[in-house]
Amino acid sequence: MGIAPLALDGDTIRFAGNPSVCDYQDIVAGKGCEKKVISAVIDHLIQNKIRRMSLKTLRPDSATLVALKQVTAEKGFTLETTVDDVSYETPLPDNWDGYLEQLKGKQRHEVRRKIRKLESAGPVNFSLAGDDETLSKATEAFFDLFRRNRQDKAQFMTPSMQAYFKDLIRALGDHQMLRLYTLTVKSEPAASVLCFDYNGVRYLYNNGYDNRFNELSVGVLCKLFSIKTGIGMGCQGFDFLKGAQVYKKRIGGRKVELYQCDVILGQKKCEMR
Repeated sequence: MGIAPLALDGDTIRFAGNPSVCDYQDIVAGKGCEKKVISAVIDHLIQNKIRRMSLKTLRPDSATLVALKQVTAEKGFTLETTVDDVSYETPLPDNWDGYLEQLKGKQRHEVRRKIRKLESAGPVNFSLAGDDETLSKATEAFFDLFRRNRQDKAQFMTPSMQAYFKDLIRALGDHQMLRLYTLTVKSEPAASVLCFDYNGVRYLYNNGYDNRFNELSVGVLCKLFSIKTGIGMGCQGFDFLKGAQVYKKRIGGRKVELYQCDVILGQKKCEMR
């Protein structure tokens, strides 16, 4: 019926995924089986004397979120739901001009101005990693550009984290979901975006750029080009994933609140003081 990827953290059950690399987390359940899966999970936790469950980050359209509310109410437990973070996403029309029309007039003008400025700076290329050789080069360029971006991102990309990213890139590639793009200016890597496509949506997982090209807005343009190519490949939505960075709203992103759900399994509502 389902899979609950959970881990015990002290006396609290949480999702096994690390929030620093997992934008959305959830319990996997067959359609219509969500309540049964959640109920079985809670019963199992109680039997094993686990008294607290804290789950994040759940999307508002998560079937788990709905099932949690129903099951905890039926079992007499109190569920506390709070906004933990935000994400941004936008629907994609079937052409680039249609996407630009979704932007506010000022932002639409800025996008066109930035593209013209970049194109006037010299030969520009936006390429998708394909075979093993180009994927290897694009992966190394991604790591280099990721570290160049900010000091905190350089510290984040530890050897173990880089190994995780390499495994992720390899797995996404094996499933034909990987979309790793590199933007070059005068044949020099200037920006990179790591995306994946799933069920008609392009997800922006991470990115990096070279500060030397700041005046050309290569960071935001690399993301815009990934939107444009996504439209060309038939994507119907673009998900900027977790984080409230200002650029997401400026290029059409619409805010989606992400939730944390906490349940004290050792106390029923009538026992609460």
